[in-house]
Amino acid sequence: MVKEHNIVVDSERGPALLAAGGFRQAVERMPLLDHGQLGPDGELRRAMLLLSVFGNAYVWAGEPPATRIPARLAIPLCAVAERVGRPPIVAHPSMALSNWRRLDPAGPLELDNLDTLVSFLDLPDERWFFLVAIAIEARGAAAIPALVEAQAAASARDSASVAERLETAAQTIEAMNAMLLRMYERCDPLVFFDRLRPFLTGWPEPGVVYQGVSETPRCYIGGRAAQSALVQTLDAVLGVRHQSPASGPYLTLVRSYMQPGHRRFLEQLELGPSLRDFVRSRPRETDPELHRSYQACIGGLDRFRKLHLEMAARYITQQAKGDPGARGTGGTEFGEFLGAARRATQDAKTVRP
Repeated sequence: MVKEHNIVVDSERGPALLAAGGFRQAVERMPLLDHGQLGPDGELRRAMLLLSVFGNAYVWAGEPPATRIPARLAIPLCAVAERVGRPPIVAHPSMALSNWRRLDPAGPLELDNLDTLVSFLDLPDERWFFLVAIAIEARGAAAIPALVEAQAAASARDSASVAERLETAAQTIEAMNAMLLRMYERCDPLVFFDRLRPFLTGWPEPGVVYQGVSETPRCYIGGRAAQSALVQTLDAVLGVRHQSPASGPYLTLVRSYMQPGHRRFLEQLELGPSLRDFVRSRPRETDPELHRSYQACIGGLDRFRKLHLEMAARYITQQAKGDPGARGTGGTEFGEFLGAARRATQDAKTVRP
């Protein structure tokens, strides 16, 4: 919490200040935070969540958008971002991986037992948007050890074990698809487009100045699901190759917005055996279960990207009503990117040389 002269900026009062038009004034009057007292891991992640939300809220709190973030916010935000190894802006790792609590502390890590810690406007639709992303991460986590074990089995040329691990991964991907569809239950497309999406947008040219840090404007992309390491983990192990200029460079770029440990994990996975190459080396006639389980994984991942593309069209394109400048939460041309990513996934279905 930040407090000065009875003006408070925190995760509880922030939405009220934004609604009343007083958020920027509150930030401009808050004291310079002593970020040096933050401990490792949990405290840093919490600080990054709060400070990056404050930064995005400050920039997009009114018209025109701010082009400078005051030093009293910019200095601790940049310092904490450097310590966690990410750019000083809202990103998926903060809004999904560090922004949840259980309603029942003894209950399961399930969507209906979760709530967010921080939001911009404290809207039910907004909380649901983030909660679905959190729940997808929780569901998808079960695929990661299965895929790591599948790579080890592929190195040992154990096709039966690879098939078994791929079956686990395929079931997990389908659970992710089911969770993604729950977005429609409580997140209205118009509320998302008009109220939440602007706060997740990045800094367009010429960028935003972080006062007290540098007078050179910085450009960053906004928060979006592509910054999750989960789907890129599936791609890396399953051998989905994003060679299109519409998707490959962007997927490389967003890794800098991931947690450093996740980036290193992806790099290690990519050094391991490609399961697609392993499946290609085994005749379908002698290893039918291996081929079936691999195709189930690729088919599920293709459906995930199809659902994501359809959802982006409904939540952005349809709400933009013909505006050619409509962008996704990352400030990018989402249709071209998502379409290219899906085509790369479909290409991986062909496993014969």
